[in-house]
Amino acid sequence: MVVIGLVMEWRPRCRGNNDERASFAEKYVTGMNYNDTSVETARRHYFSSSHGPFHNANNIFMFYGGGDRGRIVESIIRSIRADESLIHVHGEPGSGKTLLSLVISDRMKIRYSIIRYDLPDISESLLLRHLLIELCPQNADLISAENAQVGASKEAVSAALMALINQLNDSSGDRIRKPFVLVVDSLAELDENTQAIIEQLTAVRVSGRAIVHCVIFDRNIQNSGSATFYKGEALPVNHYCLRRLTLAEMNEYLRHHMLLFDFNRRDLFTREMAYFIADRSEGVFRSINKLARNAFTIANLEAADKVSMSHLLLAGLPPRTENSIESSFLARHRAGVIALMGSCVVASTAAAVFLMR
Repeated sequence: MVVIGLVMEWRPRCRGNNDERASFAEKYVTGMNYNDTSVETARRHYFSSSHGPFHNANNIFMFYGGGDRGRIVESIIRSIRADESLIHVHGEPGSGKTLLSLVISDRMKIRYSIIRYDLPDISESLLLRHLLIELCPQNADLISAENAQVGASKEAVSAALMALINQLNDSSGDRIRKPFVLVVDSLAELDENTQAIIEQLTAVRVSGRAIVHCVIFDRNIQNSGSATFYKGEALPVNHYCLRRLTLAEMNEYLRHHMLLFDFNRRDLFTREMAYFIADRSEGVFRSINKLARNAFTIANLEAADKVSMSHLLLAGLPPRTENSIESSFLARHRAGVIALMGSCVVASTAAAVFLMR
């Protein structure tokens, strides 16, 4: 409708001379500029809480292969294709384990059937019910949702495990043509019973090859015995560690992220800004993204076109100290203070009245 109206309005104007046409064009463009919010829209594109830079932490297209991340992905894929059944990836919170698991899942989804377990809690009952729903939903009632939360009995666990093993042994038929890759990315730590369930499933062989491969992302480094990984010692077989970024990799990561987000602003972060982010974040992805997001938010509040060092300085300020648990004197004796102030007012009023007499 707008285009038709514009054409109808333009056609009679075209019959005039060039001055009239130029006057109408100037008037029309001026009206567009007055109502256009392209600048604000572009700024919202950068500073939005959901679409701005450093907000898409789990976008596989923004994956950064530096810091040995790309090498780890390739090594894990080669190990699975070489029939390795169990692989561990260790990393502290915020080191990029979830994004790495999504990249591996995307790379292997054609040749393997991917089963992701990313629930916050994990136990043998929860894992078995999750696998029953994925592999043999007709037997999902062996462990109900309520029993999975409180813990199923040993008989139910044994029955569910046997049903899964029987289903995996029949995987050579026409129903299931691809092996499975179980990706365990939970916030909780695996207990011994859950690890035993995973080991039994990965031990199932069909035609001499493993039918289930498992990649476990472990966030508890000290309890897993991998705290020495950060000291440069040799890793155990099929164990990988996600280390923090170095100063040079920090600058490369910032440029890489902005290059994929907006090619024209690939050099938005200067070397000094990268040094500051590296110092405050200590090379952890989650801290880097949070600091950059806060800087963009501050720049938006100041209506700036880009992030500067001053915005980073404000975003990197230490958090406000919490108030002490012990309340102040006024808070503890609020009622008495109010009564005293009220009596003072009454006494002063009475004294003023008495003096006036």
